[in-house]
This record gives sequence, C-alpha cells and structure tokens, in this order.
Amino acid sequence: GNSIFIFEVGTLCIAHLGHLHHTLSKQQLDEIGKIDVVLVPVDGSYTLDLDGMIEVLGDLKAPLMIPMHAFSSSTLNRFIERIREKYEVQYSDTPSVVVSRSTLPAKPQLLVLPGR
Repeated sequence: GNSIFIFEVGTLCIAHLGHLHHTLSKQQLDEIGKIDVVLVPVDGSYTLDLDGMIEVLGDLKAPLMIPMHAFSSSTLNRFIERIREKYEVQYSDTPSVVVSRSTLPAKPQLLVLPGR
C-alpha cells in the first residue's frame, strides 16, 4: 500500500506522494483535489517507473514539483532528463525553499534542491 500525505498550509495545498507504486484513478485525483506543491519520489524502482510518475504529475497539474527519494545523482539526473521534455527545470542554490501563493511559478516547474 501507499499513503499520500496532503497538507493545507496557509493558502497552499502540498502533497507528499510517499512511495507511490501506481498511477492515480480519476476518483483518487478527485479526492486529492487541487495541489500547489507536490513532493515526488523519483527513484523509479522502489516506486512507480519514471513514465508513470510523469503521468501522475501531469494529472495533478501542480505548479511546483520537488523531487525526493533520489538515492543517487544518476537516478535524479535520469528523472530530470525525462521530465524536462515537458516541464521547465530550475535548480536551487539552497537546500530549502520558501513557497507562497505569490511565488508559485506561472507554468509547472520542477525545482531541484541540492542534496547530500
């Protein structure tokens, strides 16, 4: 099984996809609702494969996507190369980010935070 954690913080709705192993049905998407920020597992082996995960991101339509569970730089880079075909990719200089409704990107974007 898998749990998706959804946090409503101020005026933002943030989803942590956990260790998602499957794409989401219309009913699940309706239950989740509008997401502003999604924390997306990108390992592609312990979780959903990269194409499936990119499909989920397309279905969620969150303006800001932040990768997680990248257990190596090669795993993260593989995800980034695949997703940049559809979305803009930005790199942060700092390992944290402050997000508000006014700072959400106008077009969906992947924000890569520096790791380890």
